[in-house]
Amino acid sequence: MNAVFTVFEPLPAAIAPPGPWQAQAVGSSFSLGEQPDVIWQARLPDDPAAAQAALRAALAQLGAHEAALATVELRLQRVASGAASFSSALPPAEQALLNRLWAAQPEGASFGLGDTVQAQWQAAQEQIAALSAQAREALGGYATVETVQGGRLIGRTRINWHGDARSLLITGIDATQAALHHQTLALALRSRAGLLRLIGLAGRGAAIVATMVTSPAGAMMALPAVWQFVQEVLAEVP
Repeated sequence: MNAVFTVFEPLPAAIAPPGPWQAQAVGSSFSLGEQPDVIWQARLPDDPAAAQAALRAALAQLGAHEAALATVELRLQRVASGAASFSSALPPAEQALLNRLWAAQPEGASFGLGDTVQAQWQAAQEQIAALSAQAREALGGYATVETVQGGRLIGRTRINWHGDARSLLITGIDATQAALHHQTLALALRSRAGLLRLIGLAGRGAAIVATMVTSPAGAMMALPAVWQFVQEVLAEVP
């Protein structure tokens, strides 16, 4: 079996964090104090070597995402400074960003692009709202990290942002299985931190992009445009 990494979010909508994770929104509304934990679950092959290889690949993917995100502000600054302009040589993410910003200007709207801009703005706003809700949840609540090997739950750790944790492991767990759960926990915590960094990155990027536009519509597009840019940069990672 192939490894599957899933974040089960008790929210109406969820954004996938950096790394190998798929986000699955499983909640709608809960009373204060009744919000269930976010569950970070790694389902690994039964074969120990294959399970280790899957976790190594997951960590490599997370590292690649982190490296890509580290370039976002510099790439935006290059666009804002004029070092990058409309050109077929531009990377697709930069080209798409400039297209979105141009479409938000009065001259872009005159070409009938207003509906497209509005749809993009709405979609990005919804994603940013979901990301903000996830961040509040991560800072204020607990996360449960589960390692499933060959269909069997071998370890579960409940941990909050401050590091208070409690782990439950299967009876008779061996050193290899314990290492698998420890690596899953490290992967989840690092990805959770990356999810929180996305908010700051989007905000700083929006401040850069806002210097490039003059119309109120363009200024409103800064944050959604940067968020889409961030998603496109992440999509560049193989």
